[in-house]
Amino acid sequence: MASHVRSSDFGHVDRRPSGQWRARFTDPEGRRRSKSFGTVTDARVWLSGQRTDIVRQDWRAPELASRTVAEYAEAYLARSEIKESTRALYESVWANHLEKEWGPIKVGNATPTNVRAWHAMAGKSLRPTALAQAYRLLRGILNVAVQDDVLKSNPCRIKSAGVVKPAVAARSLTVPEVLAIAEEIPPRYKALVMVLAFGGLRFGEATALRRRDVSDARLTVERTCRYIHGAWTVGPPKTEAGRRTVTLPGSVATLLETHLTDFVADDPDALVFGTASGQFVQNHNFGATFSRAVKRCGLPHTRVHWLRHTGATLAASTGATTKELMHRLGHASSAAALVYQHAVSERDGEIARALDAMVTGNATSALVPAQPAGRRAQSA
Repeated sequence: MASHVRSSDFGHVDRRPSGQWRARFTDPEGRRRSKSFGTVTDARVWLSGQRTDIVRQDWRAPELASRTVAEYAEAYLARSEIKESTRALYESVWANHLEKEWGPIKVGNATPTNVRAWHAMAGKSLRPTALAQAYRLLRGILNVAVQDDVLKSNPCRIKSAGVVKPAVAARSLTVPEVLAIAEEIPPRYKALVMVLAFGGLRFGEATALRRRDVSDARLTVERTCRYIHGAWTVGPPKTEAGRRTVTLPGSVATLLETHLTDFVADDPDALVFGTASGQFVQNHNFGATFSRAVKRCGLPHTRVHWLRHTGATLAASTGATTKELMHRLGHASSAAALVYQHAVSERDGEIARALDAMVTGNATSALVPAQPAGRRAQSA
């Protein structure tokens, strides 16, 4: 039996035969909670704190905070709404960059201080992209704890830690540069270069196209492909906005028609831009082929993704509205489209000269797009 019982309008404190002081109360879910202390003052202070948290609706069941980050990660990675390609990436990031350090930690012990300490240490060994991916995944996992009311706020608060700044600033190619690369690329991939540059498709979207997705000058984009862990994953575009129909310039559509005749089987499901054996084209392999073509043209370092950047800048230079650019590029938000519009607006002199070329009949030069020097492309 306890001796010396002290009560209040919220819970009560009593002294145990061991000499310890026990504080007890009933939580918002009707469960009895208790904790022992060496002094009555400590017991009362703790009890008062529990009452304050309940009144402020900040009270959290202590057993929830005892779940490890690994347990939350397992639940997070098992979510049905995550695409398989994304799940594979997350699982790799968790296993290689987070599990050892964060797995055993109780989620209630995750603080801004230990997040910053981990980030600083990880930054010494991880490349910027891997570090940003790991930080974003950790933030997503701990967001679940916030939603579960286990954490009051997410401890991942390092500004821009989830954003990767490209080491090389993207540039928009000129039309003559694109045409030169297309001439130097193997004939099977000439139309792919033109579709990426003048259709603005992502590489995975273009290489997932089937014959059935081509109708005259229109391309129906409804899936994308990616090579992960030795296997191809095919699924919907990265956002719902990625599902769209893109109309190609007439000259590119004509080139694509010839490509279909020369390189694509009659099967409606045949890949438009497949390998000679009808398989998906790997980004890495095509990148090497593309780099060789760029070098033969005598051009500076150019990445495949810059073709999409070129297509976006070209579209913006026509005076397309933000919504029109969002649709054409498959962007879910206006931020990326505004980047290209802003870049073009800064080159108003070049646009004026292009318009003058149209007036004087030199239409070819009017197709040369603005090239925002040093401006990075928005992640697409």
